[in-house]
Amino acid sequence: MDTSSENLAIAIGKAMGGGDGTSYDGISYCQSGNYVVRYAVSVHPRAFMWSAKELPDGSTRTFDPQRLIIQTDGVDDPYGLSIDQIPFSFPEAVKLSFPLSLPIWGRHMDRYHPIASEVHGPDTTLLLRDRTDPTVFGSFTFETESGIAKTLYTASKALKLEREARPDNGKYDFGFVAGSGDPDLQNRLRPDKNTP
Repeated sequence: MDTSSENLAIAIGKAMGGGDGTSYDGISYCQSGNYVVRYAVSVHPRAFMWSAKELPDGSTRTFDPQRLIIQTDGVDDPYGLSIDQIPFSFPEAVKLSFPLSLPIWGRHMDRYHPIASEVHGPDTTLLLRDRTDPTVFGSFTFETESGIAKTLYTASKALKLEREARPDNGKYDFGFVAGSGDPDLQNRLRPDKNTP
């Protein structure tokens, strides 16, 4: 483990960045005690958009960033969020997608703080110490190059995120870009071109 403050600060900076910011789908595992719940997640980190469906047949929770409302199966939860509550009020299923939501950075409301880092191949692990009981430790692992979170282990929970690999088809991922409207718009904008 590397306890030098310079290397630790670099590792924390990469980890807090949360990765490359592109949208993705994946599976999130949340364990508390012996109870593990799996979620199919779809996340667009830059827009704070996400959905999490409990597997195999559970409910789906989503976040509407325009109205600051978490919905369950399309129905608004009974409370709205304020800007300062985002992303702290996000469910555990998507917390690894938004690393600042994790209580591990040593802020006044966080339970843990990083004390050392270690690089293992393509990953970096931060060793975490409990603020109230210095004999309790945890760890947070992320991809060193991209900053993408992978796992969080503490005394009371374990979170793991497996992102689906992006298709290597020479195309770019622009996130949740979608549209509706005139499918012939391109042809109408270029009337002089012969297009099929």
